[in-house]
Amino acid sequence: MPTLARSASAIVLTGRTLVMSQALLALVVFVLGWFALGSGANVKRGNRALKWLQGGLKALGDKATVRWIGTTAVDLGLANAKAPFESATLVVFLAPRDLPWLWALSRARGRRDTLILRARLQKPPVADLELLDRASWSGRDALRGMKDERWSVREPAAPEGLAAYTRFEDALARADALEAEARNAGATLRRLSERRNETHLELHVDLPADSLDAAAFFRTVRALGELAARRS
Repeated sequence: MPTLARSASAIVLTGRTLVMSQALLALVVFVLGWFALGSGANVKRGNRALKWLQGGLKALGDKATVRWIGTTAVDLGLANAKAPFESATLVVFLAPRDLPWLWALSRARGRRDTLILRARLQKPPVADLELLDRASWSGRDALRGMKDERWSVREPAAPEGLAAYTRFEDALARADALEAEARNAGATLRRLSERRNETHLELHVDLPADSLDAAAFFRTVRALGELAARRS
């Protein structure tokens, strides 16, 4: 009888081990399959964005260096940008579709495919200001970097408006002019930053649809640079 009991226990353990092995194998297959599909989707999305950017990028500069950062970002650098810019970097920031848990977490936090412009101007701005969609990933990320600084805040007048953060009240007119111009870009605005001593101009928008006129979008970006460089 003891021998039969031990045999039965061994069979049960073997069965459990087999079930766990099959479950683990299924999980590995699922993750690898998701990774392949997600990576492929991001590469395809990034290449489409690069093609779209080519339709208007000459408004900022004639030659850009392109660098993929994994499968979640494409970096385009313009070392010799056209006036009013001194230099500019564009980042196509993609959701982490290659890993299911990161993708789910990023969706829950409001992270979306985003186009980011960071630029230095030939003439630095005279004011510091931030226009933020605080519900967005871009807005929350900016607020984390601002928590140790002193800002005056003007709440948005409409649900789709942006909160305006300024050092001085007279900068609100600049903020309004910049926001009005940025709306002409035709893309959903998440963050617009003007700074005197750091990245002079930073723009975050939802990655534009392929149907948006890229040339018109980048004409608006140049206009934003011109506004930010004004001395009054």
